[in-house]
Amino acid sequence: MDCRARRYGDAPRRLLLLLTIGATGCYMSTRLIDDPDGGGPPWPEDGDVADGDGDLSPEADPEADAPPSDEPCLPDCAGRECGDDGCGGSCGPGCEAGETCDDAGRCGATTDGSFIGIRAGTFMMGSPESELGRYDGMGALDNEVAHEVTLTRDYQISIHEVTQSEFEAVMGYNPSTRRLCGDCPVETVTWHEAAAFTNSLSLAAGLSPCYECSEEPAESVRCELAAGSPSPYECSGYRLPTEAEWELAARAGTTAATYNGDLHADHPRALDYCGSSHDVLGPIAWTCGNSPRDLHQVGTREPNPWGLYDVLGNVFEWCHDHGTYDNTGEPAVDPCGPRSGSGHVYRGGSWFFPARYARSAARMYG
Repeated sequence: MDCRARRYGDAPRRLLLLLTIGATGCYMSTRLIDDPDGGGPPWPEDGDVADGDGDLSPEADPEADAPPSDEPCLPDCAGRECGDDGCGGSCGPGCEAGETCDDAGRCGATTDGSFIGIRAGTFMMGSPESELGRYDGMGALDNEVAHEVTLTRDYQISIHEVTQSEFEAVMGYNPSTRRLCGDCPVETVTWHEAAAFTNSLSLAAGLSPCYECSEEPAESVRCELAAGSPSPYECSGYRLPTEAEWELAARAGTTAATYNGDLHADHPRALDYCGSSHDVLGPIAWTCGNSPRDLHQVGTREPNPWGLYDVLGNVFEWCHDHGTYDNTGEPAVDPCGPRSGSGHVYRGGSWFFPARYARSAARMYG
């Protein structure tokens, strides 16, 4: 839990922690923190660049598409940080050690074994109207309007959901109703309990808490963003991830419904049942289609391309934001929703829910 992320350039250093929620409650939390001391593992300075364009087939002739000598190649690095520029050169300085270059030419994640470092960048949040399974579970079709989002800060997020053992070690109690194993994700935790958990981590690290919480017993605690923070991005301690941070990390450079591809079914409503899209979700997520009706130990499905486990399935995950969603389709920079509202967003699907909820763009709130 003691890990730090660093922003590039002259920006302050930040730390983010991830918690999750269960099928009947929330248990995932993340948080950004300023690190005035500059501690923590440094970002690697060198590393190989993965080829986001894929390898040539054995039969391919690398010279076949080369331009005539009298027509010089024009490099194209639009929207790319790293990778091939189309002319045999590279866009940008290349990715650092532990990072990969995704299909859009953007450097991905670094890891120290506990947290994944995510670079700031621009991505498409939401889903296209044609995406199978697209709706919020409450009948609204404007809940996932695709729009461009830019995050201006690097951050770190934990590799897996916070476990019951981790939560109990910090808070002194375990709110989970399914106490199957210490390495199972903590569940049936409220958003406020998750926020209080991040505060405890901040205090233990000598950092200013991101939330102001009541002095009530743990199960009844109420929290809100600290009055001194204009937005969660300005907090100096651990916190829950914003929706945009969660989705950028969950997608890991992919654009399909899941990081293992799009869902499929004989008819759209089939995704409301547990027997659909086993080949897509089965390897990466615990849903009601492959789970024996219960949660599972973290890290037992395949991670996404940036190394996050259980970001889809197993248990839902709380986000910082209230339920309001920008359905205008307009570009947004560092979105985080209003400071107050009737509920909070949770993401990712769970062992108890069918396939449509285990999509990168799927949203629930309560």
